[in-house]
Amino acid sequence: MIAVPTNDGINIFSKMLGMAKYLYIYKIENGTYRLIEKRNNPYEKTKQRQKTLDVYEIIKDCDIIVSEKIGKKGVKRLEDRGMKLIFRSGNIEEVLDEVIRNQ
Repeated sequence: MIAVPTNDGINIFSKMLGMAKYLYIYKIENGTYRLIEKRNNPYEKTKQRQKTLDVYEIIKDCDIIVSEKIGKKGVKRLEDRGMKLIFRSGNIEEVLDEVIRNQ
């Protein structure tokens, strides 16, 4: 499954992963994707240390995160937990089409 941070459900959130309102969860099957869940991010406005680990708990059932920005320490924390990170910006559907084509 793929987690994508967003505030509007259309575009990838342009700031840090942990500041997005929502994390949209997509499932990839047979060369296509579908939205299966919209998860609220309760840490959207918090500033705690190691925030990435709190956000990780929300999406730990995913294999991939598609995000525009993740802090340097957050990248390492997520990769250490087996997450594949893809850095892209723009329209979620266009980016997911690209991700699927490149798999």
